[in-house]
Amino acid sequence: MEKQLIIRNGIVLFCFVLLIVLFFLKKQEQKTNWALFYSILWVSFSLPIVNYLCVKYNFWIFISGANLTIKIPYDLLFIWFIFWGILPFYISKGKYTLLTFLVLLWIDILFMPQLEKLGVLKLNKNWIIGELILLSIVWLPAHLWARYSYTNKHLNYRAFLQVSTMGLLILIIIPFVVISYTSNDFSFEKNKPYIFQLAFIIILPSLTAVNDLVKKGKGTPFPYDKTTGLVQTGVYAYCRNPIQWSFTFLFIPLSIYYESYLLLSGTIISIAYTLGVSNPQEYLDMENRFQNKWNMYKKNVPNWKFLWKPLTIPTGTLYFKKDCNQCEQVKKWFEKRDACNLIIKYEYEFTGNKLLQATYTDHNKNNYKSIVAIANGLEHINLFWASLGWFMRLPIIHHVLQIIIDSMAFESQDKTCNIN
Repeated sequence: MEKQLIIRNGIVLFCFVLLIVLFFLKKQEQKTNWALFYSILWVSFSLPIVNYLCVKYNFWIFISGANLTIKIPYDLLFIWFIFWGILPFYISKGKYTLLTFLVLLWIDILFMPQLEKLGVLKLNKNWIIGELILLSIVWLPAHLWARYSYTNKHLNYRAFLQVSTMGLLILIIIPFVVISYTSNDFSFEKNKPYIFQLAFIIILPSLTAVNDLVKKGKGTPFPYDKTTGLVQTGVYAYCRNPIQWSFTFLFIPLSIYYESYLLLSGTIISIAYTLGVSNPQEYLDMENRFQNKWNMYKKNVPNWKFLWKPLTIPTGTLYFKKDCNQCEQVKKWFEKRDACNLIIKYEYEFTGNKLLQATYTDHNKNNYKSIVAIANGLEHINLFWASLGWFMRLPIIHHVLQIIIDSMAFESQDKTCNIN
């Protein structure tokens, strides 16, 4: 036991010295530091969860005299963070991904049995499968996130991991910490389906907001991946802070699901953080980047309250084929809905290539077709129809809806015409 403690404490000391050398004694590069931040962020949030599941499903078990709430000693977790979250990317700068994966696997195959001999853990049958799972779910996404941040590529992937990271933090890690250190037992085995429906309603605006920041603003909610344009359509036509709104009120269904009133404190903390820290910094940055456009937007769209009608949404145009029965019906439906700043035209007024599908053109001359076009049009009506449009525009949902529409046989006067 004494030998084990000396080795573990020595490695921890080495990690601290390494951090001092890397971040205090060497010249810093902003994009490298942000890449490392994203890598360690994903490893920090995903590693305890995946390791917890590996222990639960009997790949291995860590041995300790103390009660291991997270199924691993904290010093070993810290070492793991450094050797997976920082060192691989710092050495390779994101290159040689497959080679690095194989090297890390080889190192673990060599050292895990040695840790077992030292009495740190007990390896069970098929523990290598657990290693492959850890590398695939923990290290690989972190490494790719850092790599794509460093090279400024694959914005969709970076945004997806941002959403996933915040999801892990709010849905699992915070409830786990709160409940594990109270009298209750943490468990997912609760029959409360209505809670999932309520949670999805609260999350929907933030998911749509992130999607719009990526597609329309060419950025993400994270400060290093700022948008290049001010997004005023979609959910941002109804509320100025949809992401923070969702994160704040998500603690309400969480407290009901986990039966812990302590989780409600997350709502209070989130509001305080938003009003005291986030908003002042974000508003100053937005004013510096977008100036009068931002000031007008801030004046017309509330911070936390959702508008019922998007009175100042930028003008969009929805085009339909004239000789299409289905297009004509949908066109008439929109014309009866008193939509805000929505112009409805026929395809012969479209200035782009020949129009074969319903097409929506926004104020920046971006074109959206088919299901996405109709969803964008719904956002000009009111909050109810906009919410349906936000759901329709979600990345996976709109592909599924498109397949369904494509599989349906519509009769039309013009056989080349379809609303889908």
